[in-house]
Amino acid sequence: MVVVGSGGVGKSCLSVRFLKDEFTSDYDPTIEENYRKTISVDNSQCIVNIIDTAGQHEYTALRDQHLKDGKGFLLVFALNDKSTFEEIKQLREQIIRLKDTRRVPLMMVGNKCDLPPELREIDEKDARQWCTTMKMPYIECSAKESINVSEAFLELVRECRKQDSRTANKKATTNGNTKANKKAKASSKTWSDCFIC
Repeated sequence: MVVVGSGGVGKSCLSVRFLKDEFTSDYDPTIEENYRKTISVDNSQCIVNIIDTAGQHEYTALRDQHLKDGKGFLLVFALNDKSTFEEIKQLREQIIRLKDTRRVPLMMVGNKCDLPPELREIDEKDARQWCTTMKMPYIECSAKESINVSEAFLELVRECRKQDSRTANKKATTNGNTKANKKAKASSKTWSDCFIC
């Protein structure tokens, strides 16, 4: 998985909350951090490798490489900053171009849902409607208050597994090879790479 979004939207906070159940309010732009954790998703073990990199524009070459390599994408924006929502829309299009397919597991995440309504710049209804039009799930999270953080990551792992299953079934149908299907199902129970850009 690849977690993308502008600087300051809370990508690192979401990841640390998910992996360690901790939160820090200090914003320290990330250069690169590495995390690894074994989790259970629907009674199957999954190894999550997270590379946390900067969201700043000077690191776009590194981000682009992660976009090419990623299997699923958590698209994070801040609910109190409309510009981050617009940027994530552009990142979505970039992912689709780089992957050369619209069948990419994507999950849109509006972070900082704990903020008071008067500080919100993105209405939940508008974000959800846009995501419905784009045929991707949407969830609002708070890394600070630990709201829906695990749900966002786990749902994206499920979406990645579904995509793996579809790909394996297509290969098996094309090749008439049931071994390929079994192999893909077995590997989908044990892997998940997560990059944060």
